[in-house]
Amino acid sequence: MPIEWWYFSGHLQDDRGEEYSFHFVTFQRITANGLAPQVLHASFSDHTKGLYNVAEKLALAPTPTSPGSFSFQAQGWRMAGDGLDYVLAFDIRDYFLLLRAVSRKPAVLHQETGLVSLGPGGQSYYYSRTRIEATGSLGIGRESRTVRGTIWMDHQWGDFNTAPVGWDWAALQLDDGSELMVSVVWDAALRSPVASYGTYVAADGSTQHLKGHEVALKATGIWTSPSNDTTYPMGWTVGALPLSLVVTLTPVLKDSEFAASAYIPVPYWEGAVTVKGTKDGVPIGGKGFVEMVGYASRKTGAGFGTPGAGPGR
Repeated sequence: MPIEWWYFSGHLQDDRGEEYSFHFVTFQRITANGLAPQVLHASFSDHTKGLYNVAEKLALAPTPTSPGSFSFQAQGWRMAGDGLDYVLAFDIRDYFLLLRAVSRKPAVLHQETGLVSLGPGGQSYYYSRTRIEATGSLGIGRESRTVRGTIWMDHQWGDFNTAPVGWDWAALQLDDGSELMVSVVWDAALRSPVASYGTYVAADGSTQHLKGHEVALKATGIWTSPSNDTTYPMGWTVGALPLSLVVTLTPVLKDSEFAASAYIPVPYWEGAVTVKGTKDGVPIGGKGFVEMVGYASRKTGAGFGTPGAGPGR
């Protein structure tokens, strides 16, 4: 059964200088009758308060039919876009976020053609918009603040199975206006890498595709979830040999696990990171997101491709 998802991760700053981050994603499966059961996930991190909040919504909607555009709504949440302009809106506990955003770079296809390998899980189509500028409002209780920031957007789909694999994924937006994504897919049973690649987007929008042997994503520590005892890598170094780039990724909040889903039984870690290192021997910084999927399934035996479960990325 085909799987598809639209994913946004972003870093925001309000008019007081306080910082936040979020991820907002719609998962769907296309059924034989053309309906698309959807699960929407959102997380919102208040960096100043050290809070990581998550929520989800369920919807049943017709399959989107407009090429290049989408529009999803579920119980007050909204995700819509046409490849250039986007609207995102969701609420979690005391926080309500409404953003309007514009893509500043063309879409980039991963692994050159946009068809990426998931090893024993098959293949999926995959592209990203790596720098989207956002403005909007953030409600905190009865208070409203103006926010602005930068978003990364992924769209991935295909008839594939994510149950046999896990992955570590990092998407970085660097201060020189460039972006780097590194993905390592591993066999869940053998616990060994089966596919890895990188995609670099220069400040001018030009793209460089990196082979697995040219990139590295290595953990520098671990963190154990207090809710389910799953142990995740925590803290990373990223290397990209053709770019002469080596950076350290530091999680903003270690406890950034999405563990409380009623519809996707396997927890996953999805959190903001700060970036610091060198590129061509020159100091460089930035911000990014890391996603880790499959670590909990090693204990539970479940996976994002099992019946009743949704995908991660």
